[in-house]
Amino acid sequence: DFVVKKWGESILVSVIDGLGHGQWANRASQTAKRMIESHFDGPLDEIFRNVGRACRSTRGVVMALARFEWIQEKLTFASVGNIETRFFNNPEPVKFILRRGIIGYNAPTPVVTEHHWDNGSIMVMHSDGLKAHWKREEFPELSEKPAEIAARRLLNVLAKDNDDATVVVVKGALK
Repeated sequence: DFVVKKWGESILVSVIDGLGHGQWANRASQTAKRMIESHFDGPLDEIFRNVGRACRSTRGVVMALARFEWIQEKLTFASVGNIETRFFNNPEPVKFILRRGIIGYNAPTPVVTEHHWDNGSIMVMHSDGLKAHWKREEFPELSEKPAEIAARRLLNVLAKDNDDATVVVVKGALK
């Protein structure tokens, strides 16, 4: 699952993956999604705490949250679990700090980091339903096509046969 919420000059993007497969994984993912949608404008660490409380009665989830603030050209990021996040075309190197764990079960406190977000920057977030070993050069769509088309291409080429997959692509200044 994913969430995209825009308000003012900010946008929150999240990729969520419920543990396991089937209806129980979907229930966990939907619980997290509802919590994010109702608290999207709060601090990222607070959103993680709220999702953790909401998901205690579920299998739990892994997720990544990215808040973009266009005027400040700033990206704030936090992740717990195995959501893959890649950053391309940014003038400064970006290193995301990933924490292992399950939100709603044994999740550590996420490390919230801030990064410069450039007009030409591209961020790709995806669940483990996508093959992790791919190179940016294999997907010229990331630079040449709109974000939705690039995400569909990644999904079509890299989705695993035995798992659900979510891909979100964010490009440049989406004002």
